Amino acid sequence: QSLIDEGGIDPQWTQSGLLVLDSCAQQPAQAFANEFCMPFDKVEASQLSELEPHLRSLDTAAAYFPSIAQIRNPRLMKSLVMSCQSLGVQLWDQCTVSGFIQENQTINGVETDHGPVEADAVLVAGGAWSGALLTQLGIDMPVKPIRGQMLIFRTEPDAIRHVVLSNHHYVIPRRDGRVLVGSTLEDVGFDKATTETARQQLVDFAVDLFPFLSKMPIEHHWSGLRPASPGGVPYISEVPNYSGLFVNCGHFRNGVVLGLASAQLARDLILHREPILEPAPYGFSRANPD
Repeated sequence: QSLIDEGGIDPQWTQSGLLVLDSCAQQPAQAFANEFCMPFDKVEASQLSELEPHLRSLDTAAAYFPSIAQIRNPRLMKSLVMSCQSLGVQLWDQCTVSGFIQENQTINGVETDHGPVEADAVLVAGGAWSGALLTQLGIDMPVKPIRGQMLIFRTEPDAIRHVVLSNHHYVIPRRDGRVLVGSTLEDVGFDKATTETARQQLVDFAVDLFPFLSKMPIEHHWSGLRPASPGGVPYISEVPNYSGLFVNCGHFRNGVVLGLASAQLARDLILHREPILEPAPYGFSRANPD
């Protein structure tokens, strides 16, 4: 709301609720709701059509989180850029960082294709590319790209009403009728190509849940590279043995969800403030979550 109040693009935060259809997820979902005091309901198969009229008939109950919300991340990013610029933050778009400005074990900035940029502190937040950049300093951070392919159907608004999770895939309805379907998990390095195999896999998944989508046009099919880390736990830490160098990456599939708290923790570490939470689980020296 603060971004909208600043005159930014509306990120369309929408409390659409979440349905989890996998029968094996019902008990963990209930335990999660109990632990974090979240509204939760078990919806019998016969009642699902009241929540999602176009959902195919199922023979198992679903877990329902009515308070779960979604946001349109491309719109959120555009709004954040506008907010940063209004506050005087300098942004260099499409600017390659090639290395670090270093004096002994102190990092004083970065080398870029626009020339050197000096700074009191450097935060590496380069997603799947962060690990490769840090190797220049002899730092091994096990973050690698995992490709995810997604597609969008164009439908009428409210044709699908809730975020739906099933079989490690999701369906997310947007306010304007677009329906996001994702996603694949592919260990193919930095290859961002889309494939017909993945496209058909996503179409089959979506149409199996919502048969009416077979008649809806596919507006877009694209891919992205997630920054995968051991156990999916991000690195948010000062880099050992280097002064002035910090890292915030490795969020895997949860970048938007974890983004705000991650940024606050990174800020606290850089400014030597009391951290908002215990930073050790996100440090370089943590035990391997696997």
